[in-house]
Amino acid sequence: MSEKHIRQKYFVSRELRLSIALIILWSLLVTAFFTYFARELSEKIGHGALLFAVVMAGYLLIVIVLTLLFSHRLIGPFQRLKTEIRLIVAGEYRRKLNVRRNDDLYIRSFIVEVNKILDEFEKLHNYREDVMKNVDSELLNMISIIEEREPSRERLREAVLSFRKKIKSPEE
Repeated sequence: MSEKHIRQKYFVSRELRLSIALIILWSLLVTAFFTYFARELSEKIGHGALLFAVVMAGYLLIVIVLTLLFSHRLIGPFQRLKTEIRLIVAGEYRRKLNVRRNDDLYIRSFIVEVNKILDEFEKLHNYREDVMKNVDSELLNMISIIEEREPSRERLREAVLSFRKKIKSPEE
């Protein structure tokens, strides 16, 4: 058996690249602004332990706030999506995953693809329900024919052929 060669992609999707670029851009802008602020502050209070403590506290605050903001934006929607998926698994097959306006662009494109899968799943579920209804009604019809005193072979044959036809195309 030959080995299958899997091509590596060095450039991931455009949406993910854009999301990462925005994170980097915001991080650089906030850091540049704080660096300017720290430089101005150093002229007012001078160099020393107090300036070092203020600068470190400022950078720590920037890291914490940016981490919270970006993790909430990138990872936050998944808790909501997990809840929606649980409802779908519980039987709400017509339900779709919702995209919020503030959700990350990459997550939005992911949700669009998952909703395509859910559309196909809903179609399969509806098809299954139609087949089950047809099978049930045709089996009841065959049972009634068999329970007749002397069912004709032709009538049984017609019932079986009708049953076969409905299984092949339940839409009719």
